[in-house]
Amino acid sequence: MDVEKHRSEVPAVEAAIRILEYLSRYKNINSPLSDISKNLSINKSTCHRILKVLEDYHFVFFDNETKQYGLGSYLIVLGARASEFTSYLEVTKPVLRWLCTESKQTSVLLEPISDIKLMYVAKEEANLPIRVTVSVGQQFPLTSASFGKCYLAFLDESLADKLIKRIGFIKFTNKSITNVQQFKDELDNVRLKGYALSFEEHTPGVFGIAAPIFDQHKKVILVIGCVGLSHQLDSLSMNICAERVTEAASRITELLGGRIPES
Repeated sequence: MDVEKHRSEVPAVEAAIRILEYLSRYKNINSPLSDISKNLSINKSTCHRILKVLEDYHFVFFDNETKQYGLGSYLIVLGARASEFTSYLEVTKPVLRWLCTESKQTSVLLEPISDIKLMYVAKEEANLPIRVTVSVGQQFPLTSASFGKCYLAFLDESLADKLIKRIGFIKFTNKSITNVQQFKDELDNVRLKGYALSFEEHTPGVFGIAAPIFDQHKKVILVIGCVGLSHQLDSLSMNICAERVTEAASRITELLGGRIPES
């Protein structure tokens, strides 16, 4: 999906989507018009008109006392409908739980939401006093950490090169990969091993191990993985975790009728 291609055609729709995404973040759960307008760089009067329409359809609500906006009740209905229609989530949940139990790490499922980002769509967190917690809906650039590596590694090479050039690299930590050749070498390793690793490339103190899930055309449609605290991972537990992640990815690929590319 080429998001950039369609953006200028329906700016009001894009602005409405950006407002809903903004309000979906925990730190912005309740926000005044001035903050929404300023942080999204939307003209204040335009932003107010869009919010009024969203309020009319119960996509957002407005608190008259605090003068703040938040997500509306009708989104609960839409979310429930989306869960009903997105059957792959029902298929993957048992495998995600299995992976969490076997790895003793937070297990996650991600889906590409555009040609530049991946998003958490499901999670299972280990019942441990100290663990990594993630938020469903959180997004990542394709060029960051293990999740993006899994997706880009199995794209057509010329397309992957174009996306890498277009997205670029963000230095989240001092261990983030920002060199193109080093990143492409990582993609070669993913194709060879069937999984991707990252150590504190996106978040300090956190590792990620991920594997791709394929459709019937051998295209990556989902990414499954584990995230945990780096200091808890030695070479043995890393290998075990990688085996469990690749096994989980293979199971879901089979359940969805997909095919794994020949190595």
